[in-house]
Amino acid sequence: MGRARLEKDGTYTGDLPCKWCQVLIDQGGRRRPRQYCRGTHRWKQYGANMVAVFAALLN
Repeated sequence: MGRARLEKDGTYTGDLPCKWCQVLIDQGGRRRPRQYCRGTHRWKQYGANMVAVFAALLN
């Protein structure tokens, strides 16, 4: 499991795992941590959340 640190200047250094596939993503001094390795993984998560919301509304 990777670790990213928040530096004093507000940037992240180190690696964090993708929330979908657990691949380590180098943060490379980003201001906001990158949580997904690809855009399709981000949309898969959004889609899964939307399905859960609709299922809850229909019940």
